[in-house]
Order: sequence, then structure tokens, then C-alpha cells
Amino acid sequence: MKPAARSGLVVLLGTFVVLMLIAFPALAYQYPLSTSDIRNAYLLGYAKDLSTANFFAPYARQFPVPESGPYIATITLKTPYGQLVELGQSALNADVQGAEEEYATRKLPFLVQVGVVDLTATYPGAPTSDTAAPGVPLPDFQRDFPARLVQAGQEIAVQSTQVYLLYSDSAFNTYTVSGATIEYRYDPEKIDSDDEVTFEVRTPDDQDVETTFDLGHLR
Repeated sequence: MKPAARSGLVVLLGTFVVLMLIAFPALAYQYPLSTSDIRNAYLLGYAKDLSTANFFAPYARQFPVPESGPYIATITLKTPYGQLVELGQSALNADVQGAEEEYATRKLPFLVQVGVVDLTATYPGAPTSDTAAPGVPLPDFQRDFPARLVQAGQEIAVQSTQVYLLYSDSAFNTYTVSGATIEYRYDPEKIDSDDEVTFEVRTPDDQDVETTFDLGHLR
């Protein structure tokens, strides 16, 4: 190969690498988010295509059905960046400027959601209809599923916990509680970037379910 041709190939390869870095920025959790982060996340969600689906895939874990007790089906991590992707995904019309202006000063939490589904005969052990007779309480999901978020051997304090009940149709146009999404909120500034976090949740029958997310490869 002639020197001039070799030089041209090097330039082309260098240009290709630069373009690849622009198209596929390095993944790593960070907070706070810049305006360009907000814009990129919103547009990724608004695309509603394969790239959007591929983004969400590593943020969720699925678990097999246990032999007894409640079924923890999923544990899902929702970073501030991921929540902005969801915002763009749910938008009917793109408002990138509005998203940038609103979330440049609005603090989003670091979320972990636990999906408890298909209540069994061993949990909660009582009727779960919200129309049940007096004295038959609904499951106390917040009490029954204590959880910990751990990074570098240190537990990160939870700020709050929210329970969203899941319902299924029943006879006579009534609804029965079939499970819940339990959402644990954390201060995003307490989470270190480029390090793993492990989320542990305990069931009422003393089963431990845990999973680890590598923040060095997530946004």
C-alpha cells in the first residue's frame, strides 16, 4: 500500500471512531443531568423504536415463580435518565424544549420498583378484595416486603416507599387485588457512578430475592 493511501485509511478510521463515539456515548450513571442528557433521553423515548426497547432491557430483572409465598416477578431500576426516557415515550407530541426547561431544575429520584403478582393461597392467606367484609384487611405490602439498596457494602437510606395496587376482574363487576408494585425512592446524589448497586428484598415467609445492577453500564 502506498504511504498516501495508508494515510488516507488512517484518517477514515479515525473519523469512523469519532462518529461511533458520538452515536453511542459511553454508558455510565451520572447525576445531576445536563440539558443535553435531558434532551437525549427524551428523544430516545420519543423514538418509540427498537433503540428505546433495547435501552430499557438491562434495567429490569425477572424471577421464577416460587413454590410458596408471594411471587416477586420483577425488580426494575429507574434512574433519573431512564425516567426521562419514559417521559419521552409517553409523549404524544415532542416538546423537547419544555422537557429541558422543566427538568433542568427538577430533581428526579432514584427508583427501584418491585412487582409482586399472582397472590397465592399462602400469601396473604385472606381475601384480598377491597370490598371484603370488615375485619379482613388488604395485604400490607409496604410492611411485608422490607428492602435494602447496598453499594460498596453500605446501605443507602430509603427516602420513601409507595405502593400501587394491581387489580384483576372478579365476578359481579367487582375487582380483586392481585398484587402490587412497590416503589422505593432514594436520593440520586447518594448513588456513586461507575459502581454496582445490589437491591435486596425479603418476603413475609423469609425468602430473600436480590439482584445487582452495574451502574458503569447504565444511564
